[in-house]
Amino acid sequence: MASLPPVLFSVIIVLVCTCQPSYSSTDRDLLVLTVATSETDGFVRYIRSLHIYNLDAEVLGMNQEWEGGDIANDVGGGQKINILKQELEKYKDDKNKVIIFTDSYDVIFTSGKAVILDNFDTFDARVVFGAEDYCWPNKDLASQYPRVSFGYKYLNSGGFIGYAPELYKIVTSHDITNQDDDQLYYTEVYLDKQLREKYSIKLDTQAKIFQNLNGQFADVSMKIGEGDVQIVNTVYQTTPVVIHGNGPTKVLLNSLGNYLAKSWTPEDGCLACIEDKKDIGALNKKDYPVVLLAVFIEKPVPFLEEMLEKVANLSYPKQRMDLLVHNQIELHKELVSKWVEAQESAGYRSVQQQPYDLKEWHARNNAVDVCLKNDCDVLFSVDGEVHFDNPDTLTLLLKHNRPVLAAMMTRDGQAWSTFWGAVNDEGFYARSNDYMDISNNNRR
Repeated sequence: MASLPPVLFSVIIVLVCTCQPSYSSTDRDLLVLTVATSETDGFVRYIRSLHIYNLDAEVLGMNQEWEGGDIANDVGGGQKINILKQELEKYKDDKNKVIIFTDSYDVIFTSGKAVILDNFDTFDARVVFGAEDYCWPNKDLASQYPRVSFGYKYLNSGGFIGYAPELYKIVTSHDITNQDDDQLYYTEVYLDKQLREKYSIKLDTQAKIFQNLNGQFADVSMKIGEGDVQIVNTVYQTTPVVIHGNGPTKVLLNSLGNYLAKSWTPEDGCLACIEDKKDIGALNKKDYPVVLLAVFIEKPVPFLEEMLEKVANLSYPKQRMDLLVHNQIELHKELVSKWVEAQESAGYRSVQQQPYDLKEWHARNNAVDVCLKNDCDVLFSVDGEVHFDNPDTLTLLLKHNRPVLAAMMTRDGQAWSTFWGAVNDEGFYARSNDYMDISNNNRR
């Protein structure tokens, strides 16, 4: 019997994907929110860092009276939640809108939207809070936190990111007064296991997005690369995006802020220094800033006559200057008195010599009072040892348009300068990590 030919079967397998469509970091909208009631220097720095990375923040609460307590030294901050609650109501039904909320006075961003969203996606969560090593403000809650095998364990509310519906439900989960503590509020939500799972909340235990500095500044270092400087968490090998100078680390953040957000690069030096300059020379002389020129002669100095002559020869229009002089050296008494008398007809707005027997600290404080009384824009303090070889010195300084400018003096071949760069825990001068590079003119 002849054998039958083999029969070939063709099997078609159809795969049906029931997963949700994925979104790239460029597809989704990222909204940055912050609460700030006044424009401090820290706030200006925060906004600058956002603009560097093409981010914009919705600033909530500006010019409102702050009723949230002294959160720099004590509990408080509930007002931030009450203000945020009103804003989040607009987005409570938008399931795809990602919102990142941060403090502003003590925060610097170091990357943009794509990095933030990509890092957020690694958590597989709807809401992520920053984390730290301290259980604040109620350390008795430490035992209630879920176990963390590797990373920071406790919630910090200075930065969090999540989808709008979950964030709205969190801030409306229970009432809070303006004086209550915002971090305690979020902590209580997180420690409630039912709410934590319902809203899919996780902590950024390894600082992938949020780096809190209090108690953790030894964990971070600066990574100086081409065109930018980043913070690296050397313990967890992460590059966080939001650097938060919480607690007593404000001075440390100020130091880091000299480099972060493209403030300084090895190729171009201090980029922040050339921003927002003002062309004083383009102004009509009647519109120049009013300057109080305060001269202090507190020790015997050589060539004082030449020094005073150079002060008188500054090219700044005298009709926009008040002159205040203090001398407590007997040797220079006659010279200074004659010079001050000669300046009375030089065209200054006012000329005044402080009493000879006035102590130095009192004279310097008095200069501030006189400046305020005369409604001046600038206090220019000059000691008797200083010689202006360039008569345009004052005009050039004002072009920088900075709140404070001070000279840095060095001694060749010595680790000596008028610059320290840091303060210690007791408030005294301390040498910063970048001291030698700056004093040797390797970083400018």
